[in-house]
Amino acid sequence: MDWEFGKQMILWSFVPRMASSFIQKQYYNIRKGGAPSPAEAKRQYNLIYVFVILAYLLYTFVEVERGLPPAHYDFLALPRNADAKDIRSHFRKLSLVYHPDKLHAATDEERAQHEVRYLYIQEAYETLKDPLKRTVYDKFGKGNMDCRRCLTERDYIKNSIPNFLTFYLGTAGVLTVFSVMGLQNSGRYWRFVTLGALACLEANMVYGNAENSWLQQALLPWRTVNEQVALLHQLYVVTCIALSQIGPILFPTNKQTSKQLLTELEALTNMQLKESTMAFRSAFEPVSRDPHAVTALQRKMEKLAVDLQLLDSDADLRLSAGKAHARARAKRND
Repeated sequence: MDWEFGKQMILWSFVPRMASSFIQKQYYNIRKGGAPSPAEAKRQYNLIYVFVILAYLLYTFVEVERGLPPAHYDFLALPRNADAKDIRSHFRKLSLVYHPDKLHAATDEERAQHEVRYLYIQEAYETLKDPLKRTVYDKFGKGNMDCRRCLTERDYIKNSIPNFLTFYLGTAGVLTVFSVMGLQNSGRYWRFVTLGALACLEANMVYGNAENSWLQQALLPWRTVNEQVALLHQLYVVTCIALSQIGPILFPTNKQTSKQLLTELEALTNMQLKESTMAFRSAFEPVSRDPHAVTALQRKMEKLAVDLQLLDSDADLRLSAGKAHARARAKRND
């Protein structure tokens, strides 16, 4: 499964772009008319690219669903909702075909293949005939069946929680690292929201008490809960990859760099400073040509600066000054 996932990651990195370029070239070869403008060609490429991504996303999901390893039900040729009677009946029929004692005329190679097949059949029967083992297998898969200290379904549930937390906490950590590094910013918020929703959905499917809920019936009912969860994990990952590629096309953003933003901020600051300087000069223009008025204004401003410094350094004086100003305003209002 890891190799398949790595292969899908590699294919996602170049297959959609190659397919989009190929389709666009074939479209230009078929259609009549001259070559489009660069802007029109770019718009058409983006449209083709989005459809290719969506089609490849559907293809990837189908391939992952078909590539799931055989389940115990497959070895017994049974549907997932088979009852105990069907399980016994199919096991007996297959035992007559694959049991080592029934292979008198088989070659050594055929005998070896049938013996391996019979071991899988026997393991499947031993698991599915036991109601507890079957429930655990359907919900948690074959890997969780190795818990020797687990005696009840509750024990198996406790044993599966670390795997549940590992996937979601690990995925959230990877998404956080991408966000800090500025990678795959398109749809970043919705990736976290979808991850939380997926965790709630899986918890309801695996740890919920309802059997055969509408969620399980809607999500590939011919698969077990464990298989459905595995498919949801794969679907989430490949969907995140797909959205990271078509997100900038569907929802374009202003790609200004930090340097450009700082340059614009500096320009706005300089403009504001110039406007403040001009306003200051306009306010003092009437007294700028009178030396006596300038001297008097300078003394008043120096006194005001000293008073403000005293008020800032002395809390009692600041309080008294505030009361005095309040009394003065009250007298003016009267």
